[in-house]
Amino acid sequence: MYCFVISHSVGGSCVSGPQGLPGVPGNNGLPGNNGLNGRDGAKGDRGEQGPPGEKGETGSPGTATRPRVKQCFWNNLDDPADSGKIVDCQFNKTSSTTALRLTWNGVLRYTGSSGGCARWFFTINGEECGNPAPVDGVVYTPGVNIHRVSTIDGLCYNLPAGLLTVAFNVGKCDSYGVGDANTGFNSYSRVILEELDMVD
Repeated sequence: MYCFVISHSVGGSCVSGPQGLPGVPGNNGLPGNNGLNGRDGAKGDRGEQGPPGEKGETGSPGTATRPRVKQCFWNNLDDPADSGKIVDCQFNKTSSTTALRLTWNGVLRYTGSSGGCARWFFTINGEECGNPAPVDGVVYTPGVNIHRVSTIDGLCYNLPAGLLTVAFNVGKCDSYGVGDANTGFNSYSRVILEELDMVD
């Protein structure tokens, strides 16, 4: 609206003018600063327990997880042999990386007209143990006829898996002649074989 004055009149009057053109749009304002982080919300309620999972597959059994032991025994062997095999016992070894423990328990005797000795020893498939050493024992007497309970015990390494024939044998000692040996007089004799894990 604008006003103008008419001459020689006491008062003036105002008349509305035409509408002006729209103004030019203003520029965008500057971005505002980020607001402060809001507080953590309250802890929610515990959800319901989910359904049980599917049953897992059955695991494969481990090797040599429990001792494998076999005992062979004989009553009153009373074997007078001075050399050769006395008894044997077969064992099925499951692994080539395990050790085999060889144990004899029974009566041994050696006698003669003068001092001498006899040697008892184990063989595996016809060969004495080579790793770490033979498993053997000797009896030496100066001609006295005494029967004694004896134990011969040791470990043998690097034996193959599979069926093994373990024999208990008698023979002469080094540097001594053959005398009168006796094995297993009037009692039970036993060979115990046990497969064991190796330990570094």
